[in-house]
Amino acid sequence: MKKCKITKKIVALTLMTAVTASSVAVSPTAAKKAEAATKYKAYLCLQTAKFTFRDEHNSSKFSSKLQNTTNKLSSAASKAKFKNVTMTKSKKAKTYTVSLTGLKSGVISKDGTFNTLFVDTAIPGSMKSKVTVTNVKVKFDGKTVKTFKKAVLTPDTGKTADFTQIQIINTWNSNVPKFSYTMPKKSIQITYTIKFK
Repeated sequence: MKKCKITKKIVALTLMTAVTASSVAVSPTAAKKAEAATKYKAYLCLQTAKFTFRDEHNSSKFSSKLQNTTNKLSSAASKAKFKNVTMTKSKKAKTYTVSLTGLKSGVISKDGTFNTLFVDTAIPGSMKSKVTVTNVKVKFDGKTVKTFKKAVLTPDTGKTADFTQIQIINTWNSNVPKFSYTMPKKSIQITYTIKFK
């Protein structure tokens, strides 16, 4: 009987925590504040087939450095540097570039392929329809490997997400066109043009 009461208390506490957490996540005040912002940050994010990654900015694992919690990274990975940008909310089209430089041989070049490669932004997912992203140029080691005239943005139609992302490669999303490439040895650069409606 005592054990049953303890179990019920744990379940009740867990449910209460879950409800509280979800309430915080969908706070309308926070959403309105984000939509009213005049500037938004953007970040280059990725995950390779061998799980070297940089998670999106709202993840608990977000870092300014490459990580791999499954396979050990070489010490050379610490030399790699991400460049983020701050975008201005403007009806005039503006061009921005995010990048990863200082890659050394073997840091990700031997990982085979990318599971994901994308530009993560602080633009709320609810604002996706209020932005237009065009002329997305993807460069590996200084050479253009792909150009998207119009970007594939998430959240996908009919779905919700906290933030808007510019998808380049996504193994699990059929909306993102596949293209052939050789893994970068030195750098990744993504340039795009964005306009707010």
